[in-house]
Amino acid sequence: MAGFTVLGGGVSGLSTAWYLAQRLPRTATITVVEGSDRLGGWVRTEQRAAGGAAVLAEKGPRTLRTGVSREALAVLELVDDLDLRSAVVTAARSSAAARNRFIYYGGELNRMPSGLASLVGGLPPAARCLARGVWQDLTTRSSGSGSSDESIHDFVARRFGAAVDDNLASAVMRGIYAADTRDLSARALLFPFWLADRTGTTGVLRGLPRVAKLSRARNAVHAQRDAAERKAHAERRRRHPGFWEAVDGASMYSFADGMQTLTDALASALRTCPNVSVLTGSPAVALRARDGCAEVALADGRTLLAHHVVSALPTRHLASLLGGSAVLDMPYASVAVVNVAYSERNVTPVDGFGYLVPRAAASPSGALGVVFDSRALPPQDRGAPVDRLTVMLGLPTTGGSSTAVTTASVEEAALQTLREHLRIAQAPVDVDATIATHCIPTYTVGYVDRLADIHKWVASQLNGRLSVVGAAFGGPAVPQCVLHARDLVQRHLHLDDLEAPQNVTGLEEIIKGFDL
Repeated sequence: MAGFTVLGGGVSGLSTAWYLAQRLPRTATITVVEGSDRLGGWVRTEQRAAGGAAVLAEKGPRTLRTGVSREALAVLELVDDLDLRSAVVTAARSSAAARNRFIYYGGELNRMPSGLASLVGGLPPAARCLARGVWQDLTTRSSGSGSSDESIHDFVARRFGAAVDDNLASAVMRGIYAADTRDLSARALLFPFWLADRTGTTGVLRGLPRVAKLSRARNAVHAQRDAAERKAHAERRRRHPGFWEAVDGASMYSFADGMQTLTDALASALRTCPNVSVLTGSPAVALRARDGCAEVALADGRTLLAHHVVSALPTRHLASLLGGSAVLDMPYASVAVVNVAYSERNVTPVDGFGYLVPRAAASPSGALGVVFDSRALPPQDRGAPVDRLTVMLGLPTTGGSSTAVTTASVEEAALQTLREHLRIAQAPVDVDATIATHCIPTYTVGYVDRLADIHKWVASQLNGRLSVVGAAFGGPAVPQCVLHARDLVQRHLHLDDLEAPQNVTGLEEIIKGFDL
């Protein structure tokens, strides 16, 4: 019997299937197709033996932010639904991991200001450009860039000075997207700032209150949705007050056994649903319209019929299933994640979450930053005398694929980074590198206009029986992926009439968010 087919078994695909399973009747089938042999996508946790202890190694996302944003609450509520409350470990807002974030600049770690009190001793060298940058913005009238988009580097340099990007903004964006701000879209990734400059003449900082007012007016159309979500959330808090009080006091969280706890729980929950099938090991190779349905052809020769298909695949994979399309030709960054463990605690010279490396301090190793995993979430070490660090290295691409690298070469580059940046001379008890090829979508200049083109293209496929979710659209972070999946199912798909074309791409609300 035809129902829904979800392509991709990462966090976006699993979340989509989960929300469908909560809303659809048991007579409606849901099939998840994952081409590899494992579920979870880039969310992956390993337990490694190191120095006589079991050491947790995150190969992808490692922490989640708390807060009251829709994205943060979407994941917390999913954790609640999956009964994972007792598995959660947190970092308090008062912890060093929450307060201390660093940028490597001038051969040393620069602690970034975290409030007015942290400014008493003055700005660190990396951030001294901020004073001049703020003055430049306040004393320079806005005139816009004259185009519908520009790079983050060009935008920040024009409004605040090139040093603010070279020393600060580039570090943040390299840490999130593993990409250069000279390639990334200001309109897509710094939209409130870009809009403040675009719609006024008084500068970005003076224009932000105006943009906030415009945003509140625009969001008024969601008043009914927001009221319903607040009411449902209040009921959750009454059922499990201890859990919500704990996360209220936290800056970030994960799970005692790592982030894969979340995707494993989603997969286990789906497998208990009688109308859900999870297929692994045979990827989809073609999509086509057939007899009022969508047909999904798998590599092993099987075919599936669906009333609707939701793709959580990378854009290039989806394009290949439908004969190819230049509109989905989106670049993805590749990253090496190197987990390093030492046989004693606190080997880093400072306490905090970790540090990022800006363009101004970039090295041939491609180091993007280092996370102090044991300092961030000590409960994950379960009392073992170890110190876990993760070094992220950006990998260059040539001709659309990662330049040839070996695990040995990136492991040595990571250890050299730790020796140079943190002066750690001792030998680790465990080093393990994972090369993640094409793992993070790059939101390049012109992204918003291309997103509108993607929306039109998706709408034209399979006679209105295709939607998309995933990191290439609503944002690459886990909370963004979960919220995009939830909104698609709960707010946009017409689940009361499964046989009719849905005519929903999943991009409608995202595109509206960029309206001027």
